[in-house]
Amino acid sequence: MKILYVKKEADYQAWLNIWKGWNGKEIFAHPDYLNLFDDYSEALCAVLSRGDLMVIYPFCLRSLSVEFNENHDYKKCKDIISPYGYGGLYLIGEGDFNSILDEFYSKFEKWAISQNVISEFIRFDLYSKSREKFNGEVSHNNENIVCDLRKGKDQLWKEFKPKVRNNVRKAVKNDLSLVLDLDGKQIEAFLDIYYGTMDRLMANEKYYFKREFFERIHDKLKGHFVYFYAKKGNQILSVDLVLISDHKIYSFLSATDRDSFQYRPNDFVKYNIIQWGIDNNKSYYVLGGGHKLLDSLFSYKKAFAPEGVVPFYVGKKIYNPKLYCQLVELKEKKLLENFDVLNRDSEFFPLYRMQS
Repeated sequence: MKILYVKKEADYQAWLNIWKGWNGKEIFAHPDYLNLFDDYSEALCAVLSRGDLMVIYPFCLRSLSVEFNENHDYKKCKDIISPYGYGGLYLIGEGDFNSILDEFYSKFEKWAISQNVISEFIRFDLYSKSREKFNGEVSHNNENIVCDLRKGKDQLWKEFKPKVRNNVRKAVKNDLSLVLDLDGKQIEAFLDIYYGTMDRLMANEKYYFKREFFERIHDKLKGHFVYFYAKKGNQILSVDLVLISDHKIYSFLSATDRDSFQYRPNDFVKYNIIQWGIDNNKSYYVLGGGHKLLDSLFSYKKAFAPEGVVPFYVGKKIYNPKLYCQLVELKEKKLLENFDVLNRDSEFFPLYRMQS
């Protein structure tokens, strides 16, 4: 098994060459996608080949937060997380991967322990073929919506909930137009409407991606993203940033002007993303899920693909139970100092990273 580091030029090129030669090219496995999050993690990829079969595992390696650095025992400790979106192992080639998966997980565990990794959290790809072999805990975390573009435009239009068809008709009647941005040239307009949406939703600070984040997407992932804008006259009302893999497209970030809901611009955008995906021979459009299981956001997305509910799983593994428990106890103590309590029954993982 090889471990490739994105910051090492030879490793980066090897990783990128593997990705480019893969019939699948999942965007969440691209080295430059994982490297978008280098402000808090290091991008790595574990690779194991056997004959014509290859397993790759792109992941983010994180140092512990500053609050634990007072103790020398924890300074070298790290944990693993999937990049924002989806992750886990990807299988390249055709054949029986059972034995190579067992070998991979065994070797990766030894490497993780040697690197002082305490825990690992994976957001599994919706169609993961390696999840069942994962040597940790796998749990059903949420539901996601996937629109099967192979059904074609006419069939999907029939399957939309009536409110979606009505909203699209209303948008067209209100003279909304679609603009595609393949280069990020309209980033100023995007950021204005995106940050406004985050403010309205009182979003967590982690969703306020900086301008540099998007500029790196434009520079490093050209051809693998599209901004879909809904406009009325010269005014942008809504936008979706879509990421592109060989066979799938993903709604990555969405935003809508608060004063334009009556024109139904976001329905108009999603409808046109579906049209574009079909025209560009994509098989699936992944809309994602809600903030919580079966919430209003999930219901909104489901209206575009009522039959497209796909379970979303996460993986959790503790490599060093002793240190993990110590860190949880330290977190609990620090929260108590601020008159807060750690909910040990929470599904959040790892618990020592839970915020108040």
